[in-house]
Amino acid sequence: MADDSVDLTTIAGVRRYLADTHFASDTITSLSGGFANFTYRIHLNDPLEGKGSFILKYAAPYVAASGGTMPLATERQNFEVQALRLVLKMHAHDDVITVPAVHLFDEKAHVIIIEDCGMDTRTLKQLVIDEALPQIVAEEIGAAIGRFLGRIHAWNKEASFDMGMFADNEIGKMITSLVTYGRLISTLSGKDNIASLVDPVLDIPKGKLDVISKIAETRSYEINSASESFTHGDFWPGNIMVSLRKESEGGTPRLEKLHVLDWELAKAGLRGLDIGQFCAEMRLLQRFYPSRHEEVSTIMRSLLSAYKGPGGSEFGEALARVTVAHVGAHLVAWTPRMRW
Repeated sequence: MADDSVDLTTIAGVRRYLADTHFASDTITSLSGGFANFTYRIHLNDPLEGKGSFILKYAAPYVAASGGTMPLATERQNFEVQALRLVLKMHAHDDVITVPAVHLFDEKAHVIIIEDCGMDTRTLKQLVIDEALPQIVAEEIGAAIGRFLGRIHAWNKEASFDMGMFADNEIGKMITSLVTYGRLISTLSGKDNIASLVDPVLDIPKGKLDVISKIAETRSYEINSASESFTHGDFWPGNIMVSLRKESEGGTPRLEKLHVLDWELAKAGLRGLDIGQFCAEMRLLQRFYPSRHEEVSTIMRSLLSAYKGPGGSEFGEALARVTVAHVGAHLVAWTPRMRW
């Protein structure tokens, strides 16, 4: 299927790429929401294993949303495929939360085809924006995510777990360090010329900037030297797909399934960064959509209550410090750069 002349950044190119394969599709839809990859829903001409649609992700050698101006190594896709396979192997299959199965990995063309979570699913972020969730659903979502995150963070304690290639995901470590801690000072000092922070200038005292700079330096070192816990690396509500069901027309929705997506930054990392990034993004939902304050609080409270890390640990002081600091760092580095 790999063909260097096929442009996989276009629907026409994807259609040509899939021709004469089990995934041949005349109807292909470009999906929005991602930043790094070109993502499509392919509607197969002939169902495969009883399924009519799948998701195709093409990893270009740059960030898709940058239009080619920001290089990004295609090796990132290897980590995603191996992480998805690992999670399906290690995870409880009867749980309400899981990951999509990989149906094809074309390493030469940088293409993966994975299970379609369903056309009626939404990201957790979009779901919270769209509708007020019943408390029981918000509790179920938070608890499921907390259990899931606690389990993957604790895998290094299991004899059957091998960190393998994830211990050396240098691309993932570089990105995690750069996009948050590498931008703290330039964001706060005004060097990045972000309009919302330049007029008026934040005017933060040098002493405080020095303290933040030290925190950024320390955290970046810890990210690059972390070796124990398996982490997702980009854990936020936009990477969690939610499927709800209604027993009857107009009935109360119930949670059916959660899928955790986008594992390209999976690596040996800091547990507090997964937890902190999720909580920071949920906090932003509260601030920009105040009518959803209670549902968001319920999800976060349930997540933190259900989380049990290595050895059944909850939130010791060290983990809490990393988590809280990362909430702040994420808010600084990402909030003024995203359109809310």
